[in-house]
Amino acid sequence: NWNYNYSYKASRTLLEESIIKYPSLKYFIDIHRDSLPHDKTTVSIENKDYAKVIFLIGLENPNYEDNLSFTEQINNKMNELYPGLSKGIYKKGGPGVNGVYNQDFSKYTILIEIGGYENTTNEVLNTTIAFSKCFMEVINE
Repeated sequence: NWNYNYSYKASRTLLEESIIKYPSLKYFIDIHRDSLPHDKTTVSIENKDYAKVIFLIGLENPNYEDNLSFTEQINNKMNELYPGLSKGIYKKGGPGVNGVYNQDFSKYTILIEIGGYENTTNEVLNTTIAFSKCFMEVINE
């Protein structure tokens, strides 16, 4: 019976349960979608359509610099391999916002918005594959 304001409390419960069950987990990715229309959330790269991404960093997390550094590496790799796919990193804090987004759970917690409500499954899948490639290159470096 929780309302929307408790979304991160609910997802934190899942994070805590997962780390107990799988203590070797190191990376955590919270995936959202944007509320913008298709023309603002889509890009064509080499004749393939992708759902644009934006990363979000909560500034209320006392260790947000670690999350920011990790996210910047992934964003930079994405800009290198898929120019125009990322809309960048949005830093969010202050009154009226969560500002933590469970990113205090690990310095490797990422919040990413992939496309919007009008993006197709194929556009989102193309982006998920592109993100995965960038993510793997960063963590293997």
